[in-house]
Amino acid sequence: MKMLMPKRLMLKSISGFIFSLLVFWSIEGTTQDTLRTYGPRVGIDLVPLASLFTSPKETGTEASIDFEVYQNLYSVAEFGYNNLSFDQENFNYFSSGLYGRIGVDYNLLPVKDPSVHHSIFIGTRYGLSIFQHRAENIVTGNSYWGNYLLDKYQNDITGHWIELTGGVKTELFSNFFMGWTVRYKFLISKVTDELMTPYLIHGYGKGNSNRSLGISYYIMYKIPVIKK
Repeated sequence: MKMLMPKRLMLKSISGFIFSLLVFWSIEGTTQDTLRTYGPRVGIDLVPLASLFTSPKETGTEASIDFEVYQNLYSVAEFGYNNLSFDQENFNYFSSGLYGRIGVDYNLLPVKDPSVHHSIFIGTRYGLSIFQHRAENIVTGNSYWGNYLLDKYQNDITGHWIELTGGVKTELFSNFFMGWTVRYKFLISKVTDELMTPYLIHGYGKGNSNRSLGISYYIMYKIPVIKK
């Protein structure tokens, strides 16, 4: 005669089996979590979205990519595009251009757990901007001849600068990050135009300033290429 296992004992055995599986998976997860993930981290800056509500209004986008080349040391590249336009009483102004930055960031947080990728960093960048600005419907005044309209004026300009950076990047969940970067910028050479001072050096700031402050707020995703 086959003996039946008491229901309570059966439930206890099933519970023990499930508990054993959970412990096994926990151990496996802990083992994997001791590995550090390497790969390019790509992101987009949300700050240009706020420029849609400023005056003058700017439109554009900025993206970034970084990679941990050595423990706590990241190579960084950032690039973007934007344009602006506004009307004054005696002219209409337009400006658009491309810019890029390359540099390095160093994470000040010690790596106690290799699977944790949070960072508080400092760094530096070299920035380059290639842009065009122009003025149209230029009205000039003369006490004798009165007002008259000039043809449009435009010029292509290049700007160079150095940045000191600092900020935070936090891993919200696996491979997804959010963080901000503060930038203190120094023009390497004065950007000049004999007839019209640029309103904006794209990626840098005001065209008539030798120093500039900026901030970026990124959402990022790390492409997990290597674990070791």
